[in-house]
Amino acid sequence: MTTLRDAIVAADEQLDVTADAPPAPAPAAAAGRFVLLSIASTHYAVPEAFVTELERVPRVTTVPRVPEWLLGVTNLRGDIVSVIDVRAYLGLAPFASATGRMLVVRLLDEPFTTGLIVDAVDRIVTLHSEDIKAPASPLDGALAPFVSGVCTTGDRLAAVLDVDRLLRSPDIRQFDETRSVDAAASAETH
Repeated sequence: MTTLRDAIVAADEQLDVTADAPPAPAPAAAAGRFVLLSIASTHYAVPEAFVTELERVPRVTTVPRVPEWLLGVTNLRGDIVSVIDVRAYLGLAPFASATGRMLVVRLLDEPFTTGLIVDAVDRIVTLHSEDIKAPASPLDGALAPFVSGVCTTGDRLAAVLDVDRLLRSPDIRQFDETRSVDAAASAETH
Protein backbone atom coordinates (compact mmCIF):
# COMPACT_ATOMS: atom_id res chain seq x y z
CA MET A 1 0.00 0.00 0.00
CA THR A 2 1.28 3.48 -0.84
CA THR A 3 1.65 6.13 1.84
CA LEU A 4 -0.05 9.49 1.37
CA ARG A 5 3.31 11.24 0.92
CA ASP A 6 4.43 8.66 -1.71
CA ALA A 7 1.17 9.09 -3.62
CA ILE A 8 1.53 12.86 -3.66
CA VAL A 9 5.11 12.60 -4.90
CA ALA A 10 4.06 10.08 -7.56
CA ALA A 11 1.24 12.33 -8.70
CA ASP A 12 3.62 15.28 -8.86
CA GLU A 13 6.03 13.26 -11.03
CA GLN A 14 3.19 12.24 -13.34
CA LEU A 15 1.95 15.78 -13.95
CA ASP A 16 4.21 16.20 -16.99
CA VAL A 17 3.76 12.61 -18.20
CA THR A 18 -0.04 12.76 -18.17
CA ALA A 19 -0.37 16.20 -19.72
CA ASP A 20 -1.37 14.65 -23.07
CA ALA A 21 -3.45 11.85 -21.56
CA PRO A 22 -7.22 12.25 -21.24
CA PRO A 23 -8.16 13.64 -17.83
CA ALA A 24 -9.23 11.22 -15.12
CA PRO A 25 -12.72 11.71 -13.74
CA ALA A 26 -12.66 14.31 -11.01
CA PRO A 27 -13.32 13.12 -7.45
CA ALA A 28 -16.31 14.36 -5.50
CA ALA A 29 -14.52 17.41 -4.06
CA ALA A 30 -16.35 20.68 -4.43
CA ALA A 31 -14.70 23.72 -5.94
CA GLY A 32 -14.30 26.92 -3.97
CA ARG A 33 -11.91 28.47 -1.50
CA PHE A 34 -9.50 26.22 0.38
CA VAL A 35 -7.14 26.78 3.31
CA LEU A 36 -3.67 25.42 2.53
CA LEU A 37 -1.82 23.90 5.46
CA SER A 38 1.10 21.58 6.12
CA ILE A 39 1.73 18.68 8.41
CA ALA A 40 5.20 17.07 8.42
CA SER A 41 6.18 18.50 5.01
CA THR A 42 2.97 17.28 3.38
CA HIS A 43 0.54 19.88 2.10
CA TYR A 44 -3.23 19.71 2.48
CA ALA A 45 -6.17 21.77 1.24
CA VAL A 46 -9.20 22.12 3.53
CA PRO A 47 -12.47 23.63 2.26
CA GLU A 48 -12.77 27.10 3.79
CA ALA A 49 -16.49 26.57 4.49
CA PHE A 50 -15.56 24.17 7.32
CA VAL A 51 -13.02 26.53 8.92
CA THR A 52 -14.38 28.98 11.47
CA GLU A 53 -11.07 30.45 12.58
CA LEU A 54 -7.34 30.12 12.82
CA GLU A 55 -5.72 30.43 16.24
CA ARG A 56 -2.35 30.10 17.86
CA VAL A 57 -2.14 26.86 19.78
CA PRO A 58 -4.07 27.57 22.98
CA ARG A 59 -3.57 26.26 26.48
CA VAL A 60 -5.08 22.78 26.47
CA THR A 61 -6.46 20.91 29.47
CA THR A 62 -5.56 17.23 29.21
CA VAL A 63 -8.22 14.58 29.55
CA PRO A 64 -7.41 11.16 31.02
CA ARG A 65 -7.81 7.88 29.13
CA VAL A 66 -8.03 9.26 25.60
CA PRO A 67 -5.88 8.48 22.55
CA GLU A 68 -2.52 10.27 22.34
CA TRP A 69 -3.75 12.32 19.38
CA LEU A 70 -6.52 13.92 21.45
CA LEU A 71 -4.56 16.58 23.31
CA GLY A 72 -7.54 17.54 25.46
CA VAL A 73 -9.95 20.45 25.51
CA THR A 74 -9.71 24.22 25.42
CA ASN A 75 -12.06 27.08 26.14
CA LEU A 76 -12.66 29.03 22.95
CA ARG A 77 -14.71 32.13 23.84
CA GLY A 78 -16.90 30.16 26.23
CA ASP A 79 -17.20 27.00 24.11
CA ILE A 80 -15.34 23.87 25.17
CA VAL A 81 -13.59 22.48 22.09
CA SER A 82 -11.65 19.23 21.78
CA VAL A 83 -8.14 19.65 20.38
CA ILE A 84 -6.63 17.06 18.02
CA ASP A 85 -2.91 16.78 17.29
CA VAL A 86 -3.04 15.80 13.61
CA ARG A 87 0.65 14.76 13.65
CA ALA A 88 -0.06 12.21 16.41
CA TYR A 89 -3.25 11.10 14.60
CA LEU A 90 -1.04 10.30 11.60
CA GLY A 91 1.32 8.26 13.79
CA LEU A 92 4.08 10.89 13.61
CA ALA A 93 5.98 12.53 16.44
CA PRO A 94 3.47 14.57 18.46
CA PHE A 95 3.14 18.32 18.08
CA ALA A 96 6.07 20.21 19.58
CA SER A 97 6.50 23.29 17.40
CA ALA A 98 5.99 26.77 18.78
CA THR A 99 4.94 27.86 15.27
CA GLY A 100 2.02 25.44 14.98
CA ARG A 101 -1.52 26.64 14.50
CA MET A 102 -4.97 25.46 15.50
CA LEU A 103 -7.50 25.34 12.71
CA VAL A 104 -11.00 25.43 14.23
CA VAL A 105 -13.28 23.35 12.00
CA ARG A 106 -16.98 22.54 12.18
CA LEU A 107 -19.65 20.48 10.52
CA LEU A 108 -22.00 22.49 8.33
CA ASP A 109 -25.25 20.79 9.35
CA GLU A 110 -24.84 20.20 13.09
CA PRO A 111 -23.17 21.89 16.06
CA PHE A 112 -19.88 19.98 16.15
CA THR A 113 -16.61 21.92 16.35
CA THR A 114 -13.04 20.81 17.04
CA GLY A 115 -9.54 22.22 16.85
CA LEU A 116 -6.95 20.62 14.57
CA ILE A 117 -3.31 21.33 15.48
CA VAL A 118 -1.24 21.56 12.29
CA ASP A 119 2.36 22.59 11.63
CA ALA A 120 1.56 25.68 9.57
CA VAL A 121 -1.19 27.43 7.63
CA ASP A 122 -0.02 28.96 4.38
CA ARG A 123 -2.82 30.82 2.63
CA ILE A 124 -6.30 30.61 1.12
CA VAL A 125 -6.65 29.69 -2.56
CA THR A 126 -9.53 29.28 -4.98
CA LEU A 127 -9.73 25.89 -6.68
CA HIS A 128 -12.01 24.88 -9.54
CA SER A 129 -13.38 21.36 -9.86
CA GLU A 130 -10.97 20.65 -12.74
CA ASP A 131 -8.04 21.54 -10.43
CA ILE A 132 -8.86 18.58 -8.17
CA LYS A 133 -7.76 15.20 -9.53
CA ALA A 134 -7.98 11.64 -8.27
CA PRO A 135 -4.81 10.40 -6.52
CA ALA A 136 -2.35 8.66 -8.87
CA SER A 137 -2.38 5.48 -6.77
CA PRO A 138 -4.21 4.03 -3.75
CA LEU A 139 -3.37 5.80 -0.51
CA ASP A 140 -2.42 4.44 2.90
CA GLY A 141 -2.30 6.05 6.32
CA ALA A 142 -4.70 7.54 8.85
CA LEU A 143 -5.87 10.40 6.59
CA ALA A 144 -6.15 8.32 3.40
CA PRO A 145 -9.90 7.64 3.84
CA PHE A 146 -10.45 11.39 4.11
CA VAL A 147 -8.56 12.47 0.98
CA SER A 148 -11.01 13.36 -1.78
CA GLY A 149 -8.35 14.27 -4.36
CA VAL A 150 -5.11 16.10 -5.02
CA CYS A 151 -4.46 19.53 -6.47
CA THR A 152 -1.52 21.65 -7.55
CA THR A 153 -1.23 25.17 -6.17
CA GLY A 154 1.79 27.01 -7.45
CA ASP A 155 4.67 24.57 -7.16
CA ARG A 156 3.02 22.43 -4.47
CA LEU A 157 0.92 19.32 -4.67
CA ALA A 158 -1.69 19.15 -1.89
CA ALA A 159 -4.09 16.47 -0.73
CA VAL A 160 -7.67 17.75 -0.55
CA LEU A 161 -9.22 16.69 2.76
CA ASP A 162 -12.88 15.77 3.07
CA VAL A 163 -13.35 17.49 6.44
CA ASP A 164 -17.00 16.44 6.68
CA ARG A 165 -16.05 12.75 6.48
CA LEU A 166 -13.13 13.27 8.90
CA LEU A 167 -15.28 15.00 11.52
CA ARG A 168 -17.97 12.31 11.23
CA SER A 169 -15.49 9.43 11.54
CA PRO A 170 -15.84 7.07 14.53
CA ASP A 171 -12.35 8.02 15.77
CA ILE A 172 -13.16 11.71 15.98
CA ARG A 173 -16.74 11.31 17.21
CA GLN A 174 -16.06 8.61 19.83
CA PHE A 175 -16.19 11.16 22.67
CA ASP A 176 -19.08 13.22 21.33
CA GLU A 177 -21.76 13.49 24.03
CA THR A 178 -24.64 13.56 21.54
CA ARG A 179 -23.50 10.36 19.84
CA SER A 180 -22.84 8.63 23.18
CA VAL A 181 -26.34 9.51 24.44
CA ASP A 182 -27.93 8.40 21.12
CA ALA A 183 -26.00 5.10 21.19
CA ALA A 184 -27.01 4.45 24.82
CA ALA A 185 -30.67 5.21 24.06
CA SER A 186 -30.57 2.93 21.01
CA ALA A 187 -29.07 0.10 23.08
CA GLU A 188 -31.79 0.47 25.73
CA THR A 189 -34.61 0.16 23.16
CA HIS A 190 -33.24 -3.08 21.67
